[in-house]
Amino acid sequence: MSKSRIAVALCGAVATLSLMGGAANAIPISVAFNFVPTGTLTANTGDVTTATTITSGAPDIVTTILQNNVMLTAGQAINLTSPTPVTLGATFTKSFTTALGSFLENLTVTTVTPGPTSLGIDATGTITGPAGFDPTQVFYSAAYTQNGGPGAQINASFNNSTTPPGAVPLPTALPLFAGGLALLGLLGRSRKRKAQATV
Repeated sequence: MSKSRIAVALCGAVATLSLMGGAANAIPISVAFNFVPTGTLTANTGDVTTATTITSGAPDIVTTILQNNVMLTAGQAINLTSPTPVTLGATFTKSFTTALGSFLENLTVTTVTPGPTSLGIDATGTITGPAGFDPTQVFYSAAYTQNGGPGAQINASFNNSTTPPGAVPLPTALPLFAGGLALLGLLGRSRKRKAQATV
């Protein structure tokens, strides 16, 4: 059996056990990835700095996966509400499908940062998935640039994560935690040796 098939079998078994065990054993969603739009992006005013919606090329494609326990893979399509609102307080949805099922994010724009030829937005909300996964807070950001001015090409990049902005992602935090435990163990041994030496 290939590694990918083993991973699918294990994840499926975990999801099944979770369903059998009830909500107490639900699996928390943990996902962080970058994705980019395909095709041409269009601002409804022609200018990203004054736009209220920006229509993304379809589909958006996953590029870098930073963290994942939902079997997300690079090259997967992400569906954003089109056109995507870019005004403070606006709500929209985003979805993607993995081997474990479909995940849906309900998001609200919390920050809008216009520049001379750019627009940045942050949004937060909840991601839900197949039975067995806990609804989890999710964070989204988008950066749009239009260096040629109104009517020119719009470039964009998107970020998506269940890790709050500025927090240490799990893959980084675990080695640090393990290193701290190892250091405490060494300190304990050192004290024990000193105590034995003075007896």
